[in-house]
Amino acid sequence: MEEEMQQLRDLVMQLRTDNERLLRERALSPAGPSTANLASPASGREAPVLGPSASVTERLVVVPRDRRCPMFNGRTGIVIAEWTEEIQACMRVRHLSVIDQAFFIFDHLEGEAREEIKYRTSVERGDPIKVLAILKELYGCAQSYVTLQQAFFARKQQEGETLQEFSLALMALMEKVEQCAPDGLLNARVLLRDQFVEHVLDSALRRELKQFVRGQPDATLLEVRAEAIRWEREGFPGGTRERSYSLPSTYGLQCRVQSGPGPAPLAASYGSELGELKELLKRQQEQLNQLTQTVASLQNRPIQTHPPRSGPLICRRCHQPGHFARECVGERVPARANSATGFPSNRARPFPRSHQSEN
Repeated sequence: MEEEMQQLRDLVMQLRTDNERLLRERALSPAGPSTANLASPASGREAPVLGPSASVTERLVVVPRDRRCPMFNGRTGIVIAEWTEEIQACMRVRHLSVIDQAFFIFDHLEGEAREEIKYRTSVERGDPIKVLAILKELYGCAQSYVTLQQAFFARKQQEGETLQEFSLALMALMEKVEQCAPDGLLNARVLLRDQFVEHVLDSALRRELKQFVRGQPDATLLEVRAEAIRWEREGFPGGTRERSYSLPSTYGLQCRVQSGPGPAPLAASYGSELGELKELLKRQQEQLNQLTQTVASLQNRPIQTHPPRSGPLICRRCHQPGHFARECVGERVPARANSATGFPSNRARPFPRSHQSEN
């Protein structure tokens, strides 16, 4: 818009300059028929004969500009389908011949796409239909028709996605399917509408839309979407739904966080269940803390050791002091029984069987 205004200002300045020049020439040269046919080089029209006392009236001349056509390089920017429609519209506005159309297409190519057409034969370069066919073959959709169909039928409304965004995504996928369809799709409108109805996130809205379609079998996607948006605005305070918080479809219900006063009974029940879960987690955390403290106290408890021996070390083999039985090289001396207890008289105390076998 700024460029157009600047061009108009430049054109006005040029016209003013030409008009002043003509006035000076008229004043210097004698009046005659030769000055009546002077023309302005910028406007291309005959300039009126102005006398010395004639008033000059400013006029704003609007020059229509040609339709701009974007450049195409094959990798980034506009896709081949949109660029083809744009360049065909530009050529229709300019009323170009066939050879001029081919040159016009080539002039709006750059990068890899330009090099591709440049090294083709002269017959292909001179035919605009063949040039567009080559570009569509190289830079068209690389996915197959079956893959695009699978992507369309697998598309569902996502969490946080509005109905308008979901419908536009379905339209874009259906457009790709129609472009790659061998013989076209006869029921594309019905498929688009039914896919929208079957895969909206809200189960209650899904039931309402199915009833609406049964009542109006010829309804289009836009009509169904308008009904869905109207249902949402009437069902939620504030007019719009901020975000959908839904459970899986097997439960057949949906929960929504509302900020207004007076929570719904469903939200109250979920609030009580959430409180119970918090209480249960709190109890489990207390039990874990107790177990952690118990383990720490067990790890820090000192290891109990046997009290030190009182008296000299006595061998249980030869009953001589100064060494253990495993180090004894003397003869075994049978222990003398104590008359009071009946046990051997080695400190009047029996020892475990393991110690006796060791001796």
